[in-house]
Amino acid sequence: MKKFLLLFYLLFFAFTFAQQHIEDDLNSSEAVSVDYEKERITSFHSDIDVNKNSGLTITEKINVYSTGNEIKRGIFRTLPLSRNLNNKKQKVTYDIISITKNGETENYHTETNGDNLEIYVGNKDVILEVGNYVYEIKYETKNQIGFFNNYDELYWNVNGNAWNFDVDTISAKVNLPAGANILQNSCYTGSSGSNSQNCNAKVLSDTSIEWGASKLYPSEGLTIAVGFKKGIMVPPPPPGFLEQYGLLSVFVILLFGFFAYFFRTWQKYGVDPATPTIYPQFNAPDNLSPGSMGYIQHESFRNNFLTAALVNLAVKGYIKIIESENSGILGIFSSKVFTIQKLKEPDQSLPVEEIGLMNSLFINAQNSIKFDGKYNSKVENAVNSFRSSLSFQHDKLLNDGNNRKKLLLPFFLISIIYVVGLFVSLSISSDPMFLVAGGVFYVVLLIAFIIFTFIVRKMFWWVFAPLPIFTIIGLGGFSAVNYGNYENNNFIFCYVFLAIAFMSLIIFQYLVKRPSEEKLRKKSLIDGFKMYMGAAENEQLKFHNPPQITPQVFETLLPYAMILGVDDIWGKKFEQIMSRMSTDYNNTWYAGSTLNQYAFASALNSSLTSSIQSTSTQPSSSNSSSSSSGSGGGGFSGGGGGGGGGGGW
Repeated sequence: MKKFLLLFYLLFFAFTFAQQHIEDDLNSSEAVSVDYEKERITSFHSDIDVNKNSGLTITEKINVYSTGNEIKRGIFRTLPLSRNLNNKKQKVTYDIISITKNGETENYHTETNGDNLEIYVGNKDVILEVGNYVYEIKYETKNQIGFFNNYDELYWNVNGNAWNFDVDTISAKVNLPAGANILQNSCYTGSSGSNSQNCNAKVLSDTSIEWGASKLYPSEGLTIAVGFKKGIMVPPPPPGFLEQYGLLSVFVILLFGFFAYFFRTWQKYGVDPATPTIYPQFNAPDNLSPGSMGYIQHESFRNNFLTAALVNLAVKGYIKIIESENSGILGIFSSKVFTIQKLKEPDQSLPVEEIGLMNSLFINAQNSIKFDGKYNSKVENAVNSFRSSLSFQHDKLLNDGNNRKKLLLPFFLISIIYVVGLFVSLSISSDPMFLVAGGVFYVVLLIAFIIFTFIVRKMFWWVFAPLPIFTIIGLGGFSAVNYGNYENNNFIFCYVFLAIAFMSLIIFQYLVKRPSEEKLRKKSLIDGFKMYMGAAENEQLKFHNPPQITPQVFETLLPYAMILGVDDIWGKKFEQIMSRMSTDYNNTWYAGSTLNQYAFASALNSSLTSSIQSTSTQPSSSNSSSSSSGSGGGGFSGGGGGGGGGGGW
């Protein structure tokens, strides 16, 4: 009997202990399921009241379940600030009427993030308890009706496709003005772009209709569309003259003002003095070196100036130019190699830039250097030093009278007017891409302005002649693509204004320059020197007592012929003279291929300049919206107005 009672007590306590553990496990399991129940929108309903002025009053009732995971203080709702409607992209504004939580007024604040308005509902200092909450957001928005040939339409994204939560049920009810008989309707569900129609519609009356759907996942939404009888809605008035052409009129007036300023300023500061008469010059004018003559003539640096300087040094006996060939791979693709050999030290009888050139090329007791087409930092430094020396000697003369200060006022005014015009256009159009394109267009024209003002000293009319034509064609085509979108046309007017203003400013900066009389004198002498050197032998008879061309004269003036671009004529002229003489021409400053005076100068100029260019240039490294109808069945989820999304915060 004792054993039986002992067994009974053991079984009783074991059963009690097991039951307690089972209850504890069940309670623990229930606690886990509650703590980790998924946050979601249990229901989303939107009442949409349409008025005759194409405006909407929308009341959104959003029931959410919060666990404190994402929905800590409340929810936020995003609404897009633009949409495609009536074949154009337009701005959308929202006026918030009221926001409540569980029937009581709730705190909120708004932020603008890109092209969205964000409404944060809740208080940052109040953390929600786990549970269900009912939020109601009531707001108004204008100009949301699409106008088609046979009907008017409301095409509306009810909740948006950017929510992070599941939606158990969603519904929307549209109330139209009296007389707006419903003609057709459609609805769409799913992610943005989906044409699934897992939704149902119920027509309540001629002016009222309701849609519903269920079990939407994150990023899925309900989009509804209803078409109704025309004539009830008041379409937006057509744009007036000021809206369409006000900005254009302002730009035209301002352009004429700039043209008047340019003309008056040119008359006062830019009229050039009389150009001296050009006479043949038989020697380098003002004892100019070849490099200085080229720099003054072109008003910029070119690599063949250094080539001519090397030939000048060779003719004077300071260096020797030795030409050879690099056979290349398997004897194919051979190239010329020039070795510059130092014969004696430079002295003060040489031009400043040529002294600097020799000191840059021959350093550390080095007596030779090769131009073989391979990059050499020493050659690059020599070219830069040579350029800087010419710039230091002659830039004051060349820049005297450039009147660049006269460009500052119109430049800043043009820039300010353009920026103001872009933002005025943006306030009408609301398409930020046109603003971005306007910024890129400004940068491109600004770079062109800097190049033609500070880098290129001459005006190349063949560059500017076609620019207005190409600009008009390009902008005309752009305007044709956007025909009817008067808002976008304002951006086009801005682009045209900037193009014309900047091209005029570039031309003005050339015209307003008033070269000094000394500059004109030197240039006329250089032109006279070129007249003599570039004249054929029979034309030289017209000159008064031209000097006889001897080997010494040929060599002395050869660097200048290379600078002035008449090296081939100079070589041919010397060859004709030498053919009538019994003696052969020999020199000590050049060694290489057979010397043909006709082709030698031009060939040497071209090949040596090319070699200098490649040897002094460091190689670069290479590393491998339109409006559409939705009520007729051609819409999709995420289309139309409304939309956006939301989440917790």
